Amino acid sequence: MRLVYTRKNRKIIRVLKNYLYVIPALVFLILFTAYPIMRSVYLSFFETDSIFSFMEFVGLKHYKEMFHNEVFSEVCLNTLIYGVLQVVLSTVFGFLIALAANSKRNRFKSFFKVSLFYPYILPWTVGAMIWMYLLHPTRGIVNALLNTRIQWLNSYDLTLYVLVFISVWKTVGFNFLLFLSGMQSIPQELYEAYSLESGKSFGAIRHITIPMLGPTTFVAVLLAIVGSFQSVDLIYIMTQGRPGNSTNTLIYYIYQEGITSWNIGYGSALSTFLFLCLLIFTILYIWLGERKVQYEK
Repeated sequence: MRLVYTRKNRKIIRVLKNYLYVIPALVFLILFTAYPIMRSVYLSFFETDSIFSFMEFVGLKHYKEMFHNEVFSEVCLNTLIYGVLQVVLSTVFGFLIALAANSKRNRFKSFFKVSLFYPYILPWTVGAMIWMYLLHPTRGIVNALLNTRIQWLNSYDLTLYVLVFISVWKTVGFNFLLFLSGMQSIPQELYEAYSLESGKSFGAIRHITIPMLGPTTFVAVLLAIVGSFQSVDLIYIMTQGRPGNSTNTLIYYIYQEGITSWNIGYGSALSTFLFLCLLIFTILYIWLGERKVQYEK
């Protein structure tokens, strides 16, 4: 009985040790993720000032104001355009460049890795300053090469797409490495078998490469979607949402209302809306991914 009791104690201690390793991460998650979210939801139902000297319950006032605000509608449209273009372009170009770099005839694989991943590791501040210099209307290299004076960062119709281009330039290197590592993990025997069976090799991309990269594509798209909603650095440095609200996205609008204007209640309502959108979209995307993505063994 004493032996059994000792074994049980050891098992309990082992389990407790495993939980102890999780506690720091759990505390961090509660303090810096769960609590701010719950606090933001709570504040969205109140009217207050920057020092919380008073708290007046207003119910759904901020949510009604949000959905009847024309600026909010424009910001949501900008966010959708920016997000869709950034996700699609960074994923597609990352895949195509990885496909080219993975070719047996390509001798510049290391050059691709360094040159494409370098913008990704650059801070947004540095990358944005580089492009602000390149796109300067009078002293910029781009206008000098094109022999024009286009206002790249001050055009109501153009600037949002310029920001999309810069964001793709910044993030495509990460997707490139994801796809390249996925392609290099595909067994070459599959390509050889397909070539022998069909008598041609160009169809292997469609029938082998793309299906086998399903899990990689799933991760790349999910990370790109999350990243597209975190574009506050680029917009703050380069345009601050201007001209008008043509480059204002939801995350920067939250910063304007909640931090700059100290409209705590309305900013919290915007944050709650963004959180719910991301939560619903992530759950749907993961659910669809689990149904469609097939992991080859």
